[in-house]
Amino acid sequence: MSEIARMGRRLAKLQSQNNKIINMDDREIFLYMRPSVPSMPNIPELVEQSDAIKHGKFKLSDGSLTDYYIDKYEFETSPDILSPIVAEIASMLEDDNIDVVVGPVLGAVPLVTGISLETGLESAFVRQGNKHYGTQARIEGSIKKGQRVAVVEDVTTTGQTILDTVDVIEELGGVIERLIVVVDRNAEAKTNVAEAGYELEHLVQIGTDVDVGSN
Repeated sequence: MSEIARMGRRLAKLQSQNNKIINMDDREIFLYMRPSVPSMPNIPELVEQSDAIKHGKFKLSDGSLTDYYIDKYEFETSPDILSPIVAEIASMLEDDNIDVVVGPVLGAVPLVTGISLETGLESAFVRQGNKHYGTQARIEGSIKKGQRVAVVEDVTTTGQTILDTVDVIEELGGVIERLIVVVDRNAEAKTNVAEAGYELEHLVQIGTDVDVGSN
């Protein structure tokens, strides 16, 4: 038996799940077959299938009226959907030397918490308006001067909540590195954020990734 064949058989015993032996011209050639990599979940599809898109007449936080609403809790309370969303954002941040991941209360709390657990990054939460009980803190957690910050939001229309969060972070001396939203309603948010000097990234954009036509 050739040395190649003997090596192949020894390795086959150790890695039987990922190996394949092929006979070619009466010689056994050992091939290592790398395990297949599972395809990444399609996040727009997951959000759409989560029943997060509600049709009807709704009033948004900015006072405008709309015939559809993105119910963030439909995808934030489902582990099967929240987990790939968190993993995707974590992968977006892995090369940026981020110090703290921050989100506005209440909607971004599951996202920020999940990303913090996934990456080991510190987390903080910004309240809209002043808190009138307990410590009366505008921010929960810690942001130190010079720390690099990623801001994460669930859904945005105008981008105002994101920009308010940015203002609080910069008042504390934090440095904004990334602004990421799960669902961009494809209204004014990207333009407003760009005018403020930042770039808003999204995982899902209404009209581009998801159709919200009436059911």
